[in-house]
Amino acid sequence: MFRDVNECDHNGSMEALQPILAQLNTGSPPSGLPSPSQSGGVARGGLPPRALRRIREHIDGNIDRRISVELLASLANLSVCYFVRAFKKSVGVTPHDYLIRRRVERTMQLLSGTDMPLSQIALEAGFADQSHFSRRFRQHVGMSPRHYRWLRP
Repeated sequence: MFRDVNECDHNGSMEALQPILAQLNTGSPPSGLPSPSQSGGVARGGLPPRALRRIREHIDGNIDRRISVELLASLANLSVCYFVRAFKKSVGVTPHDYLIRRRVERTMQLLSGTDMPLSQIALEAGFADQSHFSRRFRQHVGMSPRHYRWLRP
C-alpha cells in the first residue's frame, strides 16, 4: 500500500478519529476530515485546496485498490516526503492514516447497509484480507466488525 511514511513524522491516535465516528453515528454524511475551507484556508506549508481535493477524490474513487504514496505525491506534483508533510499539515493525519480511516468508514457503511460477508466487505474497502480489515477496524472503532454489525439497526 504505502512505503514507509514513518520517516516523515507518522503519528496516529484514536482520539483523532473520535469526531469522525461521532459524526457518522449522528447520521450526518461521512465527510472524512475537515476541509481546508473549514479550517480557514490552506495552512502554511499545507496543500493547495485544489490539490487536496484531487487527492481526496482519487482516494475515494479508488478505495478498493492499492494506492501508493508516490502516486498521491505525483497527483500533487510534489516529492513524497514533502507531500506527506504538506498533507499532514492540511488534514491533520498522514496519507496512510487518512486512507485507513476512509477504508474503515467505507466498511462501516457496508456493515450497516448490506448483508455482505465480512471477507467481501474487506476486499470491497481495499483491505488485503479479512484479518487485516478486522485488526484495523477494531483499532479505529474499538469493537469487532461483527459486533458493530449487530449493534447497528
